[in-house]
Amino acid sequence: MAAKLYGYAESDADVEALRAYAVMDIILEDMAERGQYQILRRFLREGDTLMVAHWSALGDNAAAIGAELDSLRAEHIRLRILDLPITLQDLDEVSAVVVFQTLKEILLVLQQRQDNLQVLHRIRQQEGIQAAKNAGRQFGRPAIGYPKGWKRIFGRYQAKEIRALEASNELKISRATFYRLAKRYRQS
Repeated sequence: MAAKLYGYAESDADVEALRAYAVMDIILEDMAERGQYQILRRFLREGDTLMVAHWSALGDNAAAIGAELDSLRAEHIRLRILDLPITLQDLDEVSAVVVFQTLKEILLVLQQRQDNLQVLHRIRQQEGIQAAKNAGRQFGRPAIGYPKGWKRIFGRYQAKEIRALEASNELKISRATFYRLAKRYRQS
């Protein structure tokens, strides 16, 4: 059976880029969890070529992309990535292995850089939050104050002259807010 050329696209722009490069069957992702890609992978056979616009189409992170590269290489499926011109060349087996290994190394470096940036972002975020707290900035929704007539109506509630629903209606607050304020009032 002759080797086939398949394209996998995550957007309409990717479809156009793949069509501009070559005539092929293109699968456009429209399912969650990359379902169309998983279906396409079942159709790929030894000697076939898979073409994608970006290597991010192969996975969500460097580990997933690296695993996919290994899987494709093990099954002798050629991978062409439009963003990486070296993958578009016809290479012999040894050169293809070198390119795959180089791609994996590049992925590893990019993943480490991304991890470092995320850690740095979290550190800076925590520093900013701490600086704002030290400056007296309040976070979250402001605490609700006691409404007018609180002491009088709460006293009637405690004396069991009125129920919580009646007290909350008189104060024009929800029953949950009334209970929350009552708890805070008792603790203070």
